Amino acid sequence: MPVATRWILRRRSSGVFDTRLTPEQILIGAAALWLVLFIIGIARMGGDVIGAVFPIDGRNGPHMWGRGAVESSASGFLISFAGYVFNAVTAFLGVLVFFQRSTAWRLLAVAMFAMTLPYFFFAGARSHFLAAVLPFILTYLFYGRHLLILKLAILAIGFFCLNDGFKFMVAFRGTGFREVLASKNPYELMDEDSTQSGLNMTQELCFVNAYIETGGTSPAYGARYLNELLNFIPRMIWPSKPLIGIDYAKWRGFESEHDENGELGVNTTVSSGMIGGGVLNFGQILGPVAAGILMALWTGLLIRWWEQRKSLLRLVLFMLGVGLTFNLGRDISMLVLWPVIFAYFFVRLAEIWATKRFQQLPQAATIAPANAVPVHVLAGRLSQ
Repeated sequence: MPVATRWILRRRSSGVFDTRLTPEQILIGAAALWLVLFIIGIARMGGDVIGAVFPIDGRNGPHMWGRGAVESSASGFLISFAGYVFNAVTAFLGVLVFFQRSTAWRLLAVAMFAMTLPYFFFAGARSHFLAAVLPFILTYLFYGRHLLILKLAILAIGFFCLNDGFKFMVAFRGTGFREVLASKNPYELMDEDSTQSGLNMTQELCFVNAYIETGGTSPAYGARYLNELLNFIPRMIWPSKPLIGIDYAKWRGFESEHDENGELGVNTTVSSGMIGGGVLNFGQILGPVAAGILMALWTGLLIRWWEQRKSLLRLVLFMLGVGLTFNLGRDISMLVLWPVIFAYFFVRLAEIWATKRFQQLPQAATIAPANAVPVHVLAGRLSQ
């Protein structure tokens, strides 16, 4: 990790970080994009605003960015792209709450952020919900004005709520949440021994080892990572694009031929874990090394964005990336990273636009030293 970090930080950047964009201007841009996507999502729901914000039928019901599991049309690619961008811009709104210099702008950011969170919860994807809410939580931890002891207490309560909320999400996302919302005591609908699922990555690593040792598969020598990297190519352009993780899900016993997921051949996909994914790619010796190298490079990139935090845009990008890092523990997958990748392109467009608008800005970009005082943080504090 230190080697990767030094290599990434040593590289020059072509970006201009002192864009002179105020937190309010950045919020206006994020809000405009959020509004456009929200209107498109409502249109896809046939004008049902309540159904768009609260898709209480879970995965089996309609929601704003729902599409077929194997989508071969151009619209499928656009819907997927819009869904990832909507996830990223929601996270941006949560971070921008803490840097607005007036109460009105802060309340606007809070309103849009809070309005969107129910969609991610009821849609049933924990990774997308975490991508939206964790940057808000982490920014509060770093930049909130409360005492540290109060922050830790609030974070503990937040963790408890997330843990219990995810239990309900996993239990009812397939059947919908109508019965839960109508119940006087929702906990009565839960099994007494219900626990959080999806945290068994050590167990999955054991399954991956057995999958290879029994001859179920052989190391892909990076082909699985390559398939992840090329996953953005629409299936209408690449009809034979490989399906990600289907062979492992079938081996794990989730094969299905006669239900709504028959097009995939499985009724669920299984995350092999950060290290398990490396083993599937490069075997039991080099696999953990490959996973470690990828995580080291990702950590170096996050540190680079943190060093550039004098720009509010780069700080928001960092917070989004840190929030997604938790999801990488279940799988080093582009399906996790697309929100921050698309967000990076929008950040670059904003920086290019600001550079053309403020021609007097210096064209040579430098990375802010770690002890530099962020300009936007000063602005936020002075207003309060």
